Amino acid sequence: MNKTDFDAFYVLYMKSHQNLWNRRVHLLGWIFGIALGLWALLSAQYWFIMLAPFPALLAIWIGHGILEPGADIEFKHPLLTALANLRMFLQMFSGRIQF
Repeated sequence: MNKTDFDAFYVLYMKSHQNLWNRRVHLLGWIFGIALGLWALLSAQYWFIMLAPFPALLAIWIGHGILEPGADIEFKHPLLTALANLRMFLQMFSGRIQF
């Protein structure tokens, strides 16, 4: 996939992430997932690493089941979605989109 294709995907992705609280829930899910993964590594509880994706998945289900229903783009393209999430978070932290 080239950058142009990803940019086109990102436009579609952002159309399903217009709700401010949906974006916030996604960010919190990622933060908890990363924290769980880091804790698992630092405490040598390595089997907890398998649980690290679940907070982000829960955030997706809450975000698109309750806050902004109807978006199924995330489940059809999980790797592109992960990259789009990271871009969205960077734009949130840089002030380009509302946090």
